[in-house]
Amino acid sequence: MKKLSIVVMLFFALISVPTISQAADCPSIAYWDGVELKSGQIGRVLIQKSTTIYKNVNGKFEFSRTVKPGENYRIYAKRSTYYHLGGGLVILDNADVLYQTPSKSKVNQLNCVKTALSIGDNKTTATAKLGTQKTALINEFGASTSIYHNNYNSFYAISYLSNKIASIYTKDKSYQVNGVSVSNTIGQLENKLGTKYETTGNTYPIEIITYNLPEYEANFFIDVHNDNKIAAIYLIDHLLIDKNPNLYPKKSITLETSYEALLFQLTNAERKAHGVEILQSSSKVANVARNHSVDMGLNDYFNHDNLKGESPFDRLSNSGVQFRNGGENIAMGYTSPYFAHEALMNSLGHRKNIISTAYTQLGVGVYFADWTHGSIPYYTENFIKP
Repeated sequence: MKKLSIVVMLFFALISVPTISQAADCPSIAYWDGVELKSGQIGRVLIQKSTTIYKNVNGKFEFSRTVKPGENYRIYAKRSTYYHLGGGLVILDNADVLYQTPSKSKVNQLNCVKTALSIGDNKTTATAKLGTQKTALINEFGASTSIYHNNYNSFYAISYLSNKIASIYTKDKSYQVNGVSVSNTIGQLENKLGTKYETTGNTYPIEIITYNLPEYEANFFIDVHNDNKIAAIYLIDHLLIDKNPNLYPKKSITLETSYEALLFQLTNAERKAHGVEILQSSSKVANVARNHSVDMGLNDYFNHDNLKGESPFDRLSNSGVQFRNGGENIAMGYTSPYFAHEALMNSLGHRKNIISTAYTQLGVGVYFADWTHGSIPYYTENFIKP
């Protein structure tokens, strides 16, 4: 099997110094008492007595039809004394109707349906369910990757081949694959998909569980600091993996830039998931991070201090970056930012930087150094608070 794992798994302990300067199976349709629950629906009205539905015509409500007791209608908004049924139709809020809202479990089912994307789905399907992409990047397989989120909530990174979904990475708890969702335990995962899986380097505690399913590879990132629950899901079409069977990417400035952007996005998605304010991007800080990754890659070393003995804080100061708090994460050998980010989250020191409230800005630098099997990525993240 072509398992998308890490041959080289290396990252050092964090430097972070304050300075003076269980989800149910996802249904195909969510039903509420036998009636389909629609996207955008906030509730329903049950008709108690015969009443009128009006239509908004150029700002005026005109008679549309009379409805009878026992009927019910979806509600998409509540404005003033009217409920909005969609399509310009409204019904008066009075004793003739009974307004109800769906239970939390019904809302969860609807969210699951809205985001139940699969490998092989058309890009138009993803767009319809997730909205317009925030940005587009290139991944190590040479495929276009679209980033979707709502202020970093419901985060998805989806790559496409011939306008069909070829990979899905998400931290969205409402997303499910084969009945498994983010925040499930390893036991729940095994109950759904069995115990025939691989782990990265057969390490303990387990950080990645990989199933080689018929149509795709399913990677489940395990958060060892959160009761060994699933932190993220990453599905990869076998056709995509076949495009780069050696796993390690070919050196490319475009790909390095895409890795930097993706790692920045992943960091903010993680912070949002932990209820922490997102970080702003700093080009000056990113230049410092990039230069350190380049220096490590070209000079074949891996350390927070460079060969001149300069610390991360020296490098920031020497580059004219003013800061009160600063920290740095470094990693190398991870074939993609997904694996690098999730590994950093499983290291307490690095994790502290990623979700710390002590920082407001982030700069990411990635460099692909020459290696026997292609190129090996070096990652640097510099966090600061000016």
